[in-house]
Amino acid sequence: MSYPTMDQYNDVVQHPQNAFSDPALKTAKIATNGMGLPIALGGGFALTYTAKGQGGKYAVRCFHKEAKGLEARYLQVDKGLRAAGGSYFVGFEYQPAGVLVNGVRYPIVKMDWVEGDTLGTFLEDNYADPARMVQLRAQFTELEKFLRGKSIAHGDLQNGNVLVKSGLKLIDYDGVYVPTLPQGQGAELGHKHFQHPKRSASDFGPEMDRFSFIVLDLSLRAIAENSKLFTKYSNGENILLTANDFMDPGSSAAFADLRAIPALARDTAHLASICASSVKSVPTLSEFLSGANIPPAVVTIRSPTEAKVVVQAAAYVGAYDVVDASNFALVSQQVGNRIELVGQVTKVHVGKTRYGKPFCFVFLLDQSKQAVKLNIWSEGMAKLTPAPSETWVGKWLSIQGLVDPAWSSSKYGTSVSITINGKSQLRTITQSEARHRLSSPRVVTRTATSNRDILAGLGSSSTSASRATKAPTHAKFPPKTTVSQSNNQALLSALQRAPAATPVNPAKPQIRASHPTPSANTQTESSWGWWVLAAIVFVIFLAMSG
Repeated sequence: MSYPTMDQYNDVVQHPQNAFSDPALKTAKIATNGMGLPIALGGGFALTYTAKGQGGKYAVRCFHKEAKGLEARYLQVDKGLRAAGGSYFVGFEYQPAGVLVNGVRYPIVKMDWVEGDTLGTFLEDNYADPARMVQLRAQFTELEKFLRGKSIAHGDLQNGNVLVKSGLKLIDYDGVYVPTLPQGQGAELGHKHFQHPKRSASDFGPEMDRFSFIVLDLSLRAIAENSKLFTKYSNGENILLTANDFMDPGSSAAFADLRAIPALARDTAHLASICASSVKSVPTLSEFLSGANIPPAVVTIRSPTEAKVVVQAAAYVGAYDVVDASNFALVSQQVGNRIELVGQVTKVHVGKTRYGKPFCFVFLLDQSKQAVKLNIWSEGMAKLTPAPSETWVGKWLSIQGLVDPAWSSSKYGTSVSITINGKSQLRTITQSEARHRLSSPRVVTRTATSNRDILAGLGSSSTSASRATKAPTHAKFPPKTTVSQSNNQALLSALQRAPAATPVNPAKPQIRASHPTPSANTQTESSWGWWVLAAIVFVIFLAMSG
């Protein structure tokens, strides 16, 4: 089954009375941004909208990517989590015909709304408080014991899937394992910065969270020992360690710094051994802390100075596809996907919405009525210190977030954008680091293959292009169903066909914007060549006829 695009969902959820079948959602109001458009958060297979009404507040997950056996899995997960009890899960309801799009009904998951900060936001605000880090670590230890005791695994423990308030709450159950589900049939592989580099779909089962809990535990202990490590290594999507570090812990600067802390030296070496071994050999958290059942692999961790030199030469592995902000066509193709956008600020516009609330547009591309920008509405502005200003012009940024549908206005032309909801999404980087990230191959979208396979194409630039996935296309729908394009989608399609857009060969998608593309002159010369050839053939035909 194929699913609607983000643009199509955005159109219909603006009319909840017609879109939803659930009575509580029919009368709810969908949260919107400063332009009055629905706010969609991305994660896994679904887009998440916030619905608030008399019946309460809900997170509504609308699926835009196919997940095999979705309904059957969610029914089993629902039963399994209810049976497990505890306070770590959020109430939810899978509705197989919950939303209507272009005359066809699609499934949704309606989840109870839970207040709290995501783990990533909580760490940004509290990393300098050692006592709070110790307390948070203890909470994760209790969570691990609970899940292990119930033979349940979340499958994607990471900054965005854990809510922190007085306790911990887990969200996003697309990859959850409960005892009634068959093992070895995973639908996703989790966030690369929290997963073993060799994890594959066959590892789906009660033990798949082991590596994530070890990474969380060691990272929180390290921050409690030295909070400066967080500012040095956190990129908004990780805590301290990344997929690069797991791939080659011996050359990792982060591993070198953690090993330099006496209280963490043994466990850091043990984690390096785990990274170099099979997923099946990962011990439980309690075994790891006691030094039991550690794989025998020996990894020599370089000194911080040696590791720094090696890291600078290593290919960059991001949490998501890395996309050049100066390539409008390429960014346009990522609508509905979470990406890492890299670019230089060209302009900053600060103003107020029609409702009197402050907003800011940060442009990374603004030319020929095509723009790539960051939307920072009042909620996001309140979380950014210092606030965006003209002093940002010229800075290089790394931004991680969901690409919103194209938007057209008489002032800015057509723009594609990422909405900034918190400071963890933004990082200022150097120009050399920007080039380093953009020179690395695009990372394949996480599907049911090995994380090691996904990262294996990072050895040389000459072979990386063949391993990259094709640029995503709009979803197809069931036969005999007419699917009309939304206004923005139709506009974007027209723009992508227009000569002004950067040409993209669908059979060989661009991997980096630095790749040469055909110019208008080249196309013109090719056209004249065909006319000349046709004229010669015509003359020969006349001569033969004579």
